[in-house]
Amino acid sequence: MKAKVTIVGAGSLGMLFGGRLAAAGVAVELVVRRPEQGRRLEAEGLTLGVAGGGAQAPLHVRPAVRLLEGSDGPDRGAAPGGHWVLLTVKQTAVTPGFAEALRRLLPEDAVLVCLQNGIGHAEVLAEAFPLQRLLLAVTTEGALKQTDTEALHTGKGTTWIGAAAGEGGSALSVQKNLAALLERAGFRAEVSNNIQQRVWQKLLMNAVINPLTAILQVPNGELPLLPGVPQLMRELLGEGEELARRLGIPLDPGLWEQVLSVCRATAANRSSMLQDVLAGRPTEIGAINGGLLREAQRLDVRLPVNETLYTLVRALEEKGRHTRGQPATMPIESGDED
Repeated sequence: MKAKVTIVGAGSLGMLFGGRLAAAGVAVELVVRRPEQGRRLEAEGLTLGVAGGGAQAPLHVRPAVRLLEGSDGPDRGAAPGGHWVLLTVKQTAVTPGFAEALRRLLPEDAVLVCLQNGIGHAEVLAEAFPLQRLLLAVTTEGALKQTDTEALHTGKGTTWIGAAAGEGGSALSVQKNLAALLERAGFRAEVSNNIQQRVWQKLLMNAVINPLTAILQVPNGELPLLPGVPQLMRELLGEGEELARRLGIPLDPGLWEQVLSVCRATAANRSSMLQDVLAGRPTEIGAINGGLLREAQRLDVRLPVNETLYTLVRALEEKGRHTRGQPATMPIESGDED
């Protein structure tokens, strides 16, 4: 049966999933914010290469393209194999206004798949969509956006899929169908019955690596090598682990080793937060460390190291905003700006 995949956000991950799925014969539609990127994708198509691929020819596909704002209403075209919506925008983009724009754009039977870092976005989307139509996904696939129409697949990984509402959420068959669709496109995909554990483990690793690389302005691999930094990394992770314990979220006992493994495996990479700081863009600090701080506030718990790093990254954002003349950031209780 013919399935359809709408990908909202044509950044690195959006182009990776869109390119591979379209090349596998899936009907793919890219939804973008910027008209300029939309025009280029329509005119040039999407090119997906493989880092270190040698003579391997890049994929070139021509998916359908729509704008998030200003498009016609929902596409009512039949998709008997399921209509999947992969949300590959940054977590900071998932606002009530964004959710409402999505609701107007999508058919009622579409299943949303959230690939964001951090926490809090599922709750925003649940205000506009039934929770049974929301899936969470955690991926270790690596991708790099080169231009508005070109991306590189920088590392193969695994994508885990699970219901946002837990056992009472999307049917297991729905999750398995999505995993099969991704595997058809050459991805490794697994259904997880403990997706919240996966989400939190990635959250805690990001809460260690992202802010420290952004503040110190070093690639991932340098963090464990700098004097005093491993101890700071352990303290950050320890605060997150204790918070997860209080919330009843199980974690792997070897999470510290996983953090070090990620630093080694991505040694030359600049984290997305570092890239945002260097470019003067808003970061996802509010979704990552800020998400931890909001949960801690709810439990009346202090996370002093996370608080300090949150404040420092916000200060770096303010520095970038002053350079570009943008308004100041809202406090953490108010959530993130788009």
